[in-house]
Amino acid sequence: MDVGAYQGDSTHVVELVSNLRHLGYRVRWLARRSAGRKLWPDPLFHCVSRAPKPSGEMRRLLQLLLSMARGAFFIMRYIRGSDIVYSRDRFSLLLALLPSKLMRKTIVYEVNGLTSEQRKMHGDYMLNRLYVWLLETLDKMAFKNAARVVCVTDAIKDFYVERHPKYAKRFETANNGVNTKLFHPLPIDGEVAELRKRLGLDESDEIVAYVGNLSLWQGVEYLVRSAPMIVEKNPVVKFMIVGHGPTHSACVNLARELGVSDKFRFVGQVSYTSLGHYINVADVCVAPYTRGIPNCPIKIYEYLACGRPVVCSNIPGIDNLRGSGALVLVEPCNPEALASAVLDVLADTNVRIAQRELGPIIVSEYTWSNTAKKVSAICEAAWKDNGP
Repeated sequence: MDVGAYQGDSTHVVELVSNLRHLGYRVRWLARRSAGRKLWPDPLFHCVSRAPKPSGEMRRLLQLLLSMARGAFFIMRYIRGSDIVYSRDRFSLLLALLPSKLMRKTIVYEVNGLTSEQRKMHGDYMLNRLYVWLLETLDKMAFKNAARVVCVTDAIKDFYVERHPKYAKRFETANNGVNTKLFHPLPIDGEVAELRKRLGLDESDEIVAYVGNLSLWQGVEYLVRSAPMIVEKNPVVKFMIVGHGPTHSACVNLARELGVSDKFRFVGQVSYTSLGHYINVADVCVAPYTRGIPNCPIKIYEYLACGRPVVCSNIPGIDNLRGSGALVLVEPCNPEALASAVLDVLADTNVRIAQRELGPIIVSEYTWSNTAKKVSAICEAAWKDNGP
């Protein structure tokens, strides 16, 4: 995981570390960092790699091995002074397992998604099947040796409890959160109006936004496929894609093939501290997840905190928000349903106005501070059960 990149997994780690420290815990952390977040120097942060993620399977494997070697050095150097070994990565846990056992350190493992299930979407070729097998094998190792397993949604917890009932009592949920100091409704004039101008958007344009990583399971392709149907009925709609990822080029090319490239603004990655401004530019935000994989909806919390209407695929990961009335749910992988829902929201001014108040209220309990409190309680209980 690269904490220098502005995406969901790095946001989770940075916010969790920061809020655990606010609670009085001393957190030493190891991760990759390819870019310069304004968080350093941090004497308790140890960088295992500064290179960005390379293209090609073999290069990524080589980077992983080199990062693991550096990570093993830091683990051996600092584990003696730790009470809890908290890992959200299978490979880092593999490195920490033996020294943790030898020094009787409590292990807490965090699961942010169904990585092996997501990996299956990359194809059925031999190398990918081998990688899926490796991920599932490392999961079993983690669940066997961890005193607790922290899941970021109830759906993820339920998936693994069903698959690994032997360790069911170890699984607990601590939902992801949102930083309400950065994500909240902003007035349409001032900085938001200036940002619209910089993006080449007119005052009369109605903006449909996606914010996040452009991975296969995020379903941005289906947003692009819905665009011709949307602009046919509402010609003033423009689409803003904030983020980057493996499907970026495919989405750009698809927009061109469908004749709607002039309607899209592919912004790329932006800084975490300015992300709320981009969300506030939008009239409606979307999360068009592709499959029934329980994703962890950080982007949905951020959309709601900014008071934006949200059109979201009906997937297991949003169960805690399903009955809130704040989400318009659609069938995954269905451009027609997505287009219809977006058009309905844009046509209903009352819903858009009400969402400015409803969204922030709904996510008020899902702050990173509350997430850190839940994680700390889980870690404290695990440490007491394991014996100091």
